[in-house]
Amino acid sequence: MSRSTLAIAIVAVALSGWSCGSTAPDATDGVAGIVVSPATSTIVLNTQLPLQAEVRDGSGAVVPGATVTWTVQDPKIVSVSAVGVVTGLALGTSQVAANALGKSGLATITVTKVPVATVMMLPGRVDVIVGATAQLSASALDANGTALTDRAIAWATSNAGVATVNGSGLVTGIAVGTATITAGSEGKSGTATVTVSPEPVVRVDVNPGTLTLQAGQSQALVALPKDAKGNLVSGQTVTWSSDQPAVASVNGGVVTTSKSGVATITASVGSVKGTAKITVIPGPVETVTVSAPSQKLAVRASMQLTATAKDNQGNTVPNQIFYWASSNSAIASVSASGAVTGKRSGSVTITAQTLPSGGTSGSVQIDVN
Repeated sequence: MSRSTLAIAIVAVALSGWSCGSTAPDATDGVAGIVVSPATSTIVLNTQLPLQAEVRDGSGAVVPGATVTWTVQDPKIVSVSAVGVVTGLALGTSQVAANALGKSGLATITVTKVPVATVMMLPGRVDVIVGATAQLSASALDANGTALTDRAIAWATSNAGVATVNGSGLVTGIAVGTATITAGSEGKSGTATVTVSPEPVVRVDVNPGTLTLQAGQSQALVALPKDAKGNLVSGQTVTWSSDQPAVASVNGGVVTTSKSGVATITASVGSVKGTAKITVIPGPVETVTVSAPSQKLAVRASMQLTATAKDNQGNTVPNQIFYWASSNSAIASVSASGAVTGKRSGSVTITAQTLPSGGTSGSVQIDVN
């Protein structure tokens, strides 16, 4: 058996089991081969591709009038019509043969799924509070917008410290901030923006809650917004106010006292409020004023003087003890309670002071006749 005869026999045996196989005529000396184009192709499941077959002689010229029959290697994957139109039937790869005059040409066809064109994410924006969850959904779509329900979706977050996402698209808020959630399939992706807000404030603690200050003093208060679990909620705007600003005013949490009394300082976060009670007492004695019913006093007559102590805010300092003295007891004497008695004619200065010696003092001049 010649070598060329052996080659023809091998091809005939190889193609004898192919679907739609034809009974190929004997080889013709003028036929060198069959060129199938395209030689390699990928088609989408359930779509078609026309193949072309050219029967050529030894010089490469097309042999006219040659009848071509088509066969497939795996009819479960592709089918081929009498004119060479291939249809994808199942995922996989199969060869398609064009047969004529004892020669064959092959094309390799790979059948793939419909490609994903886009991934649609719903909703595109989500707001959650820390610790809460939100469900996202993602669909892989083909070029016509048809959902490809058999495609796997991979989920990812841009910032796991702010928001996490599980394999089914469930987002959990971790900390205040913004994260981008991505759903991907076959190289395509869709995104959603997740904004995580703090848990709502349910109470505001003001520290200290009660405070006693002298008039003229200042003290900073601290407002602590908290959630239902008692956790501090950061990043909140606090508005301060006083119900008695003449007693104690507040600016940015700093309380400044003016006069004796009681004031309630309120710290507000939205509609949630917390308060502190401020009691203002007089400060140290700044001035002493001595008043008399008259600046004239008869010999052997008496009158009661009054001394008033005030702080630097003009508040009267209550319960102040005064020490009384006369500049000339021979003209007028003064008792420990401020009662003045005229002794003889002349002028005298009566002084009230806050300490036995020194301290803050005030005086009045009395003329005795």
